[in-house]
Amino acid sequence: MSAPKKKSLSIGAAMKQRMGQETQAQSAPVALPSKTPAPGTAPDVLESFNTRLPAGLHRRLKIHAAAEGRKIQDVVQAALIAYLDGKE
Repeated sequence: MSAPKKKSLSIGAAMKQRMGQETQAQSAPVALPSKTPAPGTAPDVLESFNTRLPAGLHRRLKIHAAAEGRKIQDVVQAALIAYLDGKE
């Protein structure tokens, strides 16, 4: 007869175990920069925006953004600003 199968961990239990090992391996805590904006500036709060695009258009967008070294959200934001500025 074959040996009994060893029960594997659930994904959540495996992640907890892994995170516990990683936190033990870390050294001194790293100081994070302050999240307060510079005086006199009021940055726009970013909001989530979800939409569906045809696969070909989405691919073109990803290629264009990567070629320019930009994030997709930055390319979309610039395009929307240009579009809306032309309408107003």
